[in-house]
Amino acid sequence: MGFIVKKLILIGSLGWVLGACSAATDTEESSENKTEVEMAEAVEEIEERGIVADEITTTFYPEVTRLRHLTEEDLEWYDIIMTRLNAIDDFSGDRDTVYEIAEEYGENPEELWNNWLEIVDAKWYGDNGNYAILSDASNELFTEIIEKNIIGEEIELSSSGYSSDDENLTTSVHHTLYVDGESHEISYTIEHSDNFKVAEIVEFNVDGEKIDL
Repeated sequence: MGFIVKKLILIGSLGWVLGACSAATDTEESSENKTEVEMAEAVEEIEERGIVADEITTTFYPEVTRLRHLTEEDLEWYDIIMTRLNAIDDFSGDRDTVYEIAEEYGENPEELWNNWLEIVDAKWYGDNGNYAILSDASNELFTEIIEKNIIGEEIELSSSGYSSDDENLTTSVHHTLYVDGESHEISYTIEHSDNFKVAEIVEFNVDGEKIDL
């Protein structure tokens, strides 16, 4: 009888040990499963973001130009020069045409040419105030936005386009990019403030999918 009791006690002890081992195994399996799930979620998140940087850079400080204050004389020059240019099939001879007009009116050709460039900028961009992001600066801004937010070994710009909302001071931009040989559609909306000195991305999309900012 004493043997049986001892045996039962031993079996009971083994039960506790096996139970403990089973619990430990379950815990390890649970931990492993949790790790696998977390890794799978991380991989899925990376795949969703794809070519997008882990953290989107939203604030940029583009080069801003203070526009020329147009005088009556400036507006007269604009009419004279633009009338002549509009009579030409293409604008390849802009500088030559302005030089010819300067000689006709007894003006310094280079001085009139430089004034003409400022007059045109003021006419075309002046509706938004005294400051503007001119064409070259806009291209630099768009390039910086792509460099900061799109990742890849080789990024090639195929085409671009943009439109401005003068009332809300926003710019909507669209790019077609080749990233490591694959074509992608990138679009984003920029909100301007502080006389265009601050450009804030308020929406960013890749291949039609909105990216969290």
